[in-house]
Amino acid sequence: MKIQELRQLTQKKLNDKLATLRRALAVKRFHSKTGQDQKTSNIRELKKTIARILTILRNEKK
Repeated sequence: MKIQELRQLTQKKLNDKLATLRRALAVKRFHSKTGQDQKTSNIRELKKTIARILTILRNEKK
C-alpha cells in the first residue's frame, strides 16, 4: 500500500491491518524456510508496509 492510502485510514483500521500483515509475514517466512514458496520478494514488501504503518501510528501519538 502507498503511504497516502495508509494515512487515510483510522487508527483502529491501521492496527487491524498491522496485525494482518504481521501474520502474513510470519506465514511467508515459514513457507520460504520450508521451501514451499520460492518467491521471497513479498517478504520485503510486507516489512516495508509494516514499517510505514508503525511510522504513521507513532507520528499520530505525538
